[in-house]
Amino acid sequence: MRSNRVVIVNSDDFGISDAVNDATVRAFETGCISSTTMMASMAGFGDAVERANANPILKNAIGLHMNLTQGTPLTEPIKKCPAFCADGVFTYNRQKALFTLSADEKKAVHIEITAQLKRLLDNHIVPTHFDSHHHVHTEFGVINVYLQVAKEHGIKKVRLTKNIGKTSKAKQIYKQIYNTYIRSRFGMQTTDIFCSANEYAFIINDPAIANKNIEIMVHAMLNDKKEVVDIDKVNLEAKMHPLLKGLDIKSYYAL
Repeated sequence: MRSNRVVIVNSDDFGISDAVNDATVRAFETGCISSTTMMASMAGFGDAVERANANPILKNAIGLHMNLTQGTPLTEPIKKCPAFCADGVFTYNRQKALFTLSADEKKAVHIEITAQLKRLLDNHIVPTHFDSHHHVHTEFGVINVYLQVAKEHGIKKVRLTKNIGKTSKAKQIYKQIYNTYIRSRFGMQTTDIFCSANEYAFIINDPAIANKNIEIMVHAMLNDKKEVVDIDKVNLEAKMHPLLKGLDIKSYYAL
């Protein structure tokens, strides 16, 4: 029942720190993941670039993990936008929905996202797809700017908003509208399903997803014993290998 599924396992936050970079590469090497997304504005970026360019297993397997919620922006205009920054650092925590942005905010976000993308390109990394830190690209005010940058640079693949798992009826409707919008309005390619590893485990034997394209999100990191674990502190190999048995996991490059 699983043989026809196209499954992408993406580990977020590549570039956030050297420790996460180490965990991410190890997760590739042990077959736990097939894709990652890189943060261009965090302390581990330089180390992530070195690892990406030195390790063939990461070739055509890195997307842009756009960041508007943590650390210091790469550009100045967004620092002047109170909706996103205070004292020169990102402070937006998604507690307030961003359905619309002002003209100045749109321009500032466009400049910042472009700078983050350009930093990857300047280091010989062409992103396979776009997603974002803390899922900020699923804010309706942000996605139009984000996908405009994608269109300008020929990037045609983007992560859905999560469409598996329990949530309110209002959020279900929003997610349906959003996922339809990014495909129809901008013609972006997406998977059919986006979920966490734990959510995938819950639906793994559902015949309705037998032929669906699926992205599974994990966050490879190191615990105190230097073991690679997911965000819930469960050993990543122990979690993923049973879920991926018999599957040839791929990156967004193959979508």
